[in-house]
Amino acid sequence: MQPRIPFRFPGIAADVERLRVKLREALSLSGSVASSPAAVLNLACGRADETGTLFAALAPARIGYYLGIDLLPGDIAEAAKRWQPETPDTRIEFRAGDASRTDRMRELPPFDLVFIRHQNYWHDAPVWDRLLQNALAALKPGGVLAITSYFDREHELALTSLKLRGAELLANLRHTESRTLDDAPNKSVDRHLAILRR
Repeated sequence: MQPRIPFRFPGIAADVERLRVKLREALSLSGSVASSPAAVLNLACGRADETGTLFAALAPARIGYYLGIDLLPGDIAEAAKRWQPETPDTRIEFRAGDASRTDRMRELPPFDLVFIRHQNYWHDAPVWDRLLQNALAALKPGGVLAITSYFDREHELALTSLKLRGAELLANLRHTESRTLDDAPNKSVDRHLAILRR
């Protein structure tokens, strides 16, 4: 799946390509295989730059339903313009809403993959605890949760929260080629990637 409008910032295309490779590696190490058609939930997705990466990483499984949720309506509008289904048997939906409150959303199917990119656990731990709990609850049997983190310590905190909620860690990769960001010390794009199941 290719984006219909370009990414907003330089470097994103290379970032999502590196993420695709790392996600395929992590899914392989975890032994998880998505059913086809697969259902994917992208929580706190922002502009959902990684949408094409998720489609590619789950291949050969076909994604039948993809849902991205984020608080920022402008980012959701941009994501909806960028990503459109390439075949009539795929449904792509973006919703402006609270990604930590999926437990209040009606008629969501169980998901093969729940994805959270650049989780921000230390920003508001209680909100993230709820988001992570709901992410695990949204998985179908055999489904997996994938999270990425910018920072080492933040990644450890999120994994601890998930383990306290009964998640089993299947793969945990440090991305040595992630792009360094200058706005904070020891921050890089998708610095860590973990795969878990409940």
